[in-house]
Amino acid sequence: MAFAPLFLARSGWHVEGAAGLEGLETLLLQLWAEGLQPWPDIPLPPDAFISHLASHAPRLAPGDDIPRLLAQLVPGDLFLACACAEGLPAALAAFERHHILGIPATLAHMKLNEAVLDDIRQRVREHLLVRIDAAPRIAEYSGRGPLTNWVRVVSVRTALSLLRTVHEEVHMSDALLDFHPAPDGDPETEAIQRRYQEDFRQAMEEAFTALPSKHRYLLRLHFVDCLSTTKIGALFNVNQSTASRWLQRAQQEVHDETRRILKERLDLSFQEFTSVLRTVESRLDLSISRILTEA
Repeated sequence: MAFAPLFLARSGWHVEGAAGLEGLETLLLQLWAEGLQPWPDIPLPPDAFISHLASHAPRLAPGDDIPRLLAQLVPGDLFLACACAEGLPAALAAFERHHILGIPATLAHMKLNEAVLDDIRQRVREHLLVRIDAAPRIAEYSGRGPLTNWVRVVSVRTALSLLRTVHEEVHMSDALLDFHPAPDGDPETEAIQRRYQEDFRQAMEEAFTALPSKHRYLLRLHFVDCLSTTKIGALFNVNQSTASRWLQRAQQEVHDETRRILKERLDLSFQEFTSVLRTVESRLDLSISRILTEA
C-alpha cells in the first residue's frame, strides 16, 4: 500500500512535489519495517500503524527536516502501543511480559509488599489498556522516548496515588472500627467484642488474603475506589447484575472464611461466638478498605 497519502491525510502535513512524496514514502516504509521487526507475531495492519503514527506526528513547519522529525520516534514501541490500543491479544500479552511484569523492579526502591504491587500492576493495566468510553490511554503514547520510561512514570504515579489512598483509608477505617457501637448496644456484648477485636482483625485479614486476586480487586474497586456495580460491570465488559453477583460472592467469601477461622481458633460459648460473629457481620464493610491496603 502507499503509506504517504494516508499519513498526509491524517497528519495534516504537506510535502512538495513527487520527490517529497517519494521521500516520505521511503521513510514511512522504514518506520513500518522497524516497528514490525521486534513483534513479527503481532498482526497489526499497516494502515492502523501509519494512522496511529500520523495522529502523533508533530506539527510540520516550513523548512523542517522531515527525516529528523521522524527519527525522534521509537518505531518498535510505537508499534506495540498501537497494537495494544487496537486490543490485539498478542500485543496485550507482549505488553504484560515486557512492561507490566517489570513494575516491581521499577518500584523496588519503595519497598512495597507483593499484595500492593499486585494492586498497582492491576491499576496500571486498567489505566492503560482498558477501553470504556474512549480509546485506552496507551493510545496516547507518542513514540517520543522509550515506552519503558513512559510506563515507569505511570507506575510511579499510580503507586504514589495508591499510597496516599492507603494512608487516608487506614486512618478512617481504624477510627470507624474503634468507635463503631455494638449492634444491640448491650454493654456485655460490647465488652466481648472489644476483647476479641484483635482476633477479629487477624481473622479477617487472613480471610481477605486467601481471596483470589480478582475478588480482592473487585472489593478494592467498590470499597476504596467507590465504583458502583454499573461502572465495575463496564470495566469488565459485563452487565451490572453480573458485577453485583461477583461483588456479593467476594464479600460472602470474606465473611465465611473469617467465621471459620474464628470458630476454629477461639474457645467460646455459643453466646460469645454469636456476639463476635455480629461484629464480623456489622463491621465487614467498615473493615474492608483497611484490610485491602494491608493484606
